[in-house]
Amino acid sequence: MAALASSAARLLGAFLVLYHLAIGIYGPPTNAVFLPVHLGASLTLLFLLRPLRPWDRPNPLHLVDFACIAAAIWSAAYFLTQLDTWELRFADMRPLDIWSAAAVTLMVLEAVRRTVGWALVAMALAFCLHALNADHAPGALFGPPVSFSTLMQTLFIGDAGILGIPVLVMAQYVVLFLLFGRLLQNTGAGAFFSRIAFAVFGHRVGGPAKAAVVSSGLFGTMSGSGVSNVLTTGSFTIPMMIRLGYRPPFAAGVEASAAVGGAIMPPVMGAVAFMMAEFMGVAYVQIAIAAAIPAALYYLAIYFTVHFEAKRMGLAGIARSELPDPWKLLAREGYLLIPLGIIVGMLLAGWSIVLVAVVACAGTVLVSFVRPASRLSPLRMMAAVENTARVTGPLTATCACAGIIIGAIFATGLSFQVSQAIISLAGENLWLLLVISALLAILLGTGLTASAVYITMVATIIPVLKLAGVNEMGAHMFAFYYGVVSDITPPTALACVAAAGIARANPIKAMMEGSRLGIAAFIVPMAFVAQPALLMQGSWSEVLLAAGTAAAGLMALSAALAGYLLGPLGGLRRAALILAFVLLIMPSSAMELLGLLLLAACMAPELLRGRPATEVARATGLREAIEAVDDQGGPPADFGRAGGWIVIGLVAAGIGWMGSQSLHATAPLLWLAGLMALAAVLVLGLRATVERG
Repeated sequence: MAALASSAARLLGAFLVLYHLAIGIYGPPTNAVFLPVHLGASLTLLFLLRPLRPWDRPNPLHLVDFACIAAAIWSAAYFLTQLDTWELRFADMRPLDIWSAAAVTLMVLEAVRRTVGWALVAMALAFCLHALNADHAPGALFGPPVSFSTLMQTLFIGDAGILGIPVLVMAQYVVLFLLFGRLLQNTGAGAFFSRIAFAVFGHRVGGPAKAAVVSSGLFGTMSGSGVSNVLTTGSFTIPMMIRLGYRPPFAAGVEASAAVGGAIMPPVMGAVAFMMAEFMGVAYVQIAIAAAIPAALYYLAIYFTVHFEAKRMGLAGIARSELPDPWKLLAREGYLLIPLGIIVGMLLAGWSIVLVAVVACAGTVLVSFVRPASRLSPLRMMAAVENTARVTGPLTATCACAGIIIGAIFATGLSFQVSQAIISLAGENLWLLLVISALLAILLGTGLTASAVYITMVATIIPVLKLAGVNEMGAHMFAFYYGVVSDITPPTALACVAAAGIARANPIKAMMEGSRLGIAAFIVPMAFVAQPALLMQGSWSEVLLAAGTAAAGLMALSAALAGYLLGPLGGLRRAALILAFVLLIMPSSAMELLGLLLLAACMAPELLRGRPATEVARATGLREAIEAVDDQGGPPADFGRAGGWIVIGLVAAGIGWMGSQSLHATAPLLWLAGLMALAAVLVLGLRATVERG
């Protein structure tokens, strides 16, 4: 049974990716096909990959797995069997419709429980129970209840429920960008990011830690998951930092805080940039531009802290002779940056996000042929397809669960009531409301990927902020920042826990270091609510002044926390630097000037004394480790096998022919059957190629 489940998962995963590629090129089918098929295929795959008990031997709990798989398949089949009449369900829900909706809702909740845990499930159930019993709720939660059939209609049929905007964004954009990220990783781009970061920053004071910050930021913007980012880049950077003298908890904290920041780094932001553009109804470019300064400030604060910590501990960088030459490295492997350039260039030119994703995937495949080590062979591409499909299921489940929450809130109008209650609790004090919202966002974001965090914020925190008068861009960015930062916030701080495991450090100490290093994520959102210029909203003079004073303030805070600026700091100067930080982030020119003067006064003793910098020996004996990350292992063994390329060519030709005939619009059922057949050709053909090899 295990072999059958594995084969079915591989076939379904290939179908899912081909489905989205075909839609990206030729456009989606009807609404009754597009989202239900995505949901059904994604969650069927999830249950195949995450059974309650392993498939290797029969178990009574497999009956639950089979029931969930049946419900997932039915979530698509329900619409596919009623293409001509499903819109009538808006007016009249039959018993079959009601119980179908209930079964799919329970199936989604079980999928979320298996992937995210009970917290999001409990939240969704609480909102559903409230919708059914709102007339028994106290205070601001009181309202008119809805019937069970009305709730099911909202959750399953309407566009504010399971098949609402979260799943729509997931199906339209995120899957294709997930595929792009996996393809780019399989070219060796992740290793290139690490190498170039070490080449540029490795020789500086605290070089390995600074390189970890840069490489994790570059990698994290594609992955969107702080934990997976830690496990990928941290497996190299953390041991390197420890080897050079950094305390294990500090090394873990550096990697965790840098990894989490990838989700706020444009242009991709872990795919959240595209979601945010859809929810706000603005161009993607506006999101990327608005996110630039806050993300730069976040990483700048980590960089400052690492620098001051290294100076205080007397830690130098790596000897230049141990590092690759950055210009030679760029000349040899800089082509791996071309796919990212394609995305930025096409989006700035105003191209469709979906088409950009398809072109970026194709561009990555073509660019990979520049050098043998990076070439995407058929098996490397199939591995990217399978990895994309594996992460699509959990993300889709989370999006569907967010749809349940949004639908239940929509059914009763609860959002307005709760927003009013929170605003009333905070009174006229906007800052108290922001603190309450930040704490709720941290709580709700615990354990979720960047995409899931943002969707949860859309359903809960963002409406509160907008109603309180925070401008829309600020509200979305504020809630997202605090949701993401939950990965470095005690007591959970999952990214810090993962990093502590690699560093063999105390998890609590790693959490404290991670939250200290990533402290800018707790401060910058408050700053850009007070000063929208940090979100590029204002004149250039306002933007530059706000960014400059914020950077100076974060430098002062980093020095105070590390106990070192131009030299060791005593308690009085550390307190003065904290005061300088507070003054520098205040939206007042007079306060900012006073903060700059105070910062200069704290730097004056070393400047006036003019003591020469202490020379510290450069770290050596690391060539073996540097060369290990520099080696991609040569071309893939299967690259020269013609059979794999013939299979891929046949599949591409099949998708092209069906698209040219517009089968997705005129005969969607035949089109889906054709895609499933092509998925079988892809999986079986590549397997045969490997077996013959």
